[in-house]
Amino acid sequence: MRIIRYLAISAMAGLVMIGFLGLTPTWADEGSGPIGIRLMDAPAVRRGDPRARIHIVDHLSPGATISRLLQVTSTSRRPQRVQLYPGAASVGRHRFISAPDRLGNELTEWVRFDRTSLTLPPRGRTTVKATIKVPRTAWRGERYGVLWAEAEPIGDTEETHRVGVRIYLDVGAGGEPPTDFRIEQLIALRSPTGRPEFRAVVHNSGQRAVDMSGTLRLTDGPGGASAGPFPVNHGISLPPGGRGRVVIPLASGLGDGPWQATLYLASGRTQRSADTTITFPKAGEAPVVKLTGILGTAVAVTPRNGALAAGGFVIVLMSGFALFRRLRTSR
Repeated sequence: MRIIRYLAISAMAGLVMIGFLGLTPTWADEGSGPIGIRLMDAPAVRRGDPRARIHIVDHLSPGATISRLLQVTSTSRRPQRVQLYPGAASVGRHRFISAPDRLGNELTEWVRFDRTSLTLPPRGRTTVKATIKVPRTAWRGERYGVLWAEAEPIGDTEETHRVGVRIYLDVGAGGEPPTDFRIEQLIALRSPTGRPEFRAVVHNSGQRAVDMSGTLRLTDGPGGASAGPFPVNHGISLPPGGRGRVVIPLASGLGDGPWQATLYLASGRTQRSADTTITFPKAGEAPVVKLTGILGTAVAVTPRNGALAAGGFVIVLMSGFALFRRLRTSR
């Protein structure tokens, strides 16, 4: 057991050393145009969940049924014909991805509208009901989809517009799986034009998808200055086990520091924070990365350091293997 523990610790240390890489996040927007759609209600147990006010976020047992009211509005000066239908979606590449056209999935087969088409008067609005009925034979797990409202073309134009409400539906017997995430890295950098920027690497450590939002506050700066709060500019959506970066652009005239940086992130009712002392690098210099785990030290990430980190990982594993052989020989 001691040998296995030594090797596990060695591997974890190596992974931390090369764990600085991330991808630029993207935030999905469920459509735009002359019509709008919004959720009108949410279950009582989720009244305090900001995500449940704009998306359908729920956990159901096999065989259960839920209904939700949605309001469809028009900004057109003409009567607007609207089609209603469910569409497939997924969470990947750090965003919520709605499928094109009317592509369906398992979840869309469970959805029914009380009416699939309607006509809105000029600048009018109406309420529709969507019902989701989960089969008794449904397997456990989270499904994703969108409830779409699509405006039919008016006049000679062939352009269509659609807007939608996301669905995050978890299915399984018993209680709801936990939602959780960790802030693993805090990154201070400057763009080529010299504008400061703050980033954070987030790991979805729970069992449900998360949508990141939040703010950054800077205090105890030069001369006791404070700045912010600065909102997260690029929120990200992460599936269970996923990692990604949130991006926070800052004021161009912000000084180098040092600053006391406090980052607040949330996905629904799940909130986490991290703080550290940072100094922004000069334009053209390597970003400064702070790990929020047990190492908790600042390092500059450069191409050379990246190569050293990868080499260090190999060295650590080789050291662990050598230790394993020595212990085995001594027995």
